[in-house]
Amino acid sequence: MTPALIPAATLVAVTLVGFLALRSFSYRVRLAFDAVCFLAISTFLLKQEISPFFAPLQHVPDSTSLWLRVICGAWWLLGARIIVAALRFFFDRDQRSRETRLFSDLAAATIYIAAALIMLNSTFSLPVAGLLATSGVLAIVLGLALQNTLADVFAGIAVGTEAPFGVGDHIQIGEKIEGVVVQVNWRSIRIETDDECVAIIPNSLVAKGEIINRSFPSRRRRISVELSCPSESAPELVEEKLLQATLLCPSILQDPPPSATLKRLGLRRNLYTTTFFVVDSDLVTSTKSALLQHARRQLHYAGLLSETPGMNGPVGWNVRPVAISGYQILRDIVLFDCLTDQQIAVLANQLKLRSLEHGDVLFTQEAPDSTLYVIASGVLEITRQMETVTQTLGCLGAGAYVGEIGLLTGAPRAATATARTRCQVYQLSHEAIAPLLSKNPDLAFAFDKAVRLGLEILHREVAARAAESIGVRGQLLNRIRGFFLSAGKAAKP
Repeated sequence: MTPALIPAATLVAVTLVGFLALRSFSYRVRLAFDAVCFLAISTFLLKQEISPFFAPLQHVPDSTSLWLRVICGAWWLLGARIIVAALRFFFDRDQRSRETRLFSDLAAATIYIAAALIMLNSTFSLPVAGLLATSGVLAIVLGLALQNTLADVFAGIAVGTEAPFGVGDHIQIGEKIEGVVVQVNWRSIRIETDDECVAIIPNSLVAKGEIINRSFPSRRRRISVELSCPSESAPELVEEKLLQATLLCPSILQDPPPSATLKRLGLRRNLYTTTFFVVDSDLVTSTKSALLQHARRQLHYAGLLSETPGMNGPVGWNVRPVAISGYQILRDIVLFDCLTDQQIAVLANQLKLRSLEHGDVLFTQEAPDSTLYVIASGVLEITRQMETVTQTLGCLGAGAYVGEIGLLTGAPRAATATARTRCQVYQLSHEAIAPLLSKNPDLAFAFDKAVRLGLEILHREVAARAAESIGVRGQLLNRIRGFFLSAGKAAKP
């Protein structure tokens, strides 16, 4: 080997060793190494005045000519790698191109094939014409064998060109597949469905199917929920209660406002549709469930879910619904599970009904109040003043109650309640329940358990946040006994 070829052999060896040794390193490190090797080989070829294009071989090459051709081959391959890296950097500037990676992969394959053909033909003087002819026949055979796969590949190119979605978008394909796109590749896309499974869909089906992108232009979703009621229930009252139910779901947007409409008349039942918006597709299922629960409670306590025998169809529209009685509402409350039906009836006779218009205040924060409030109809909004900021805790609807801590301990209100709609609220005073505790002291322990259980129930989350801390187990029980004991002593002459 001549002294001039020692640097050439060294450069080829360093390039090969570095290429193998740096495979586990980051992409930037490998790219920097390729650039350094490319510049070093370019400098060597420039100093030796060697062109990367060689004349056709007339005889068997000697060692000097062979080493020069090898180093020129390395120059072509390194140049192709650097060009591919530059193109990938350009494509990465577009979010959707980076996610699909179709164009960058196509460009990389084209550049590598072109560099390999030029290197074989111009550097090593190998006949590539026959190779191209043979590869054409081979391509036809492979194309026939892999026509389905090729259809998916070209469909993926078409989908990537149009870019109807990207990784992270919530899409629906056809009528059955809906979820978040987690991967897009040459042959298929992967969607994480709402039931946390991964669906792999070939690109040919994606290109032919109906695609709905629920993340573009925004992630906001418009949802419709259907619910039926007896035909004798007045439609205007049903629609009012359905709109009140939307106020009880914090995830439902009020701008644009929800709507409730009568969709279809029936001989026995009418069908209603409630339409609303949520900020994200992830909230669809939970919001639908919450709305149906609240709608059922609003309609139930308004007496709009019970069918009246013999009253069907439009004739029954003028029938006034029979609202649930105060006794039944108290019977449904977890707080009074420990009481007998007779004791509930005694309390129901002492209920006072209070009517509120929109904006009326039921009670205010920090005000001393030992009254239990049970909502018979309408919606109450619960707010709390935090220094100079008013925090909205949520809304309470028909069948909900608030104030059990004040009823049993006399504690001041921890929040303010304001009527969001026209409301009817039952009030049960401390004096009404005091005789029960005086006759049965063990009732205080049952109330302690009922309060803790009631605050843990899901649909009482707003009331729980509006209540004062009940402390550790036993602390509330002592407060109940102490409050009623002091009230009993004060009542004696």
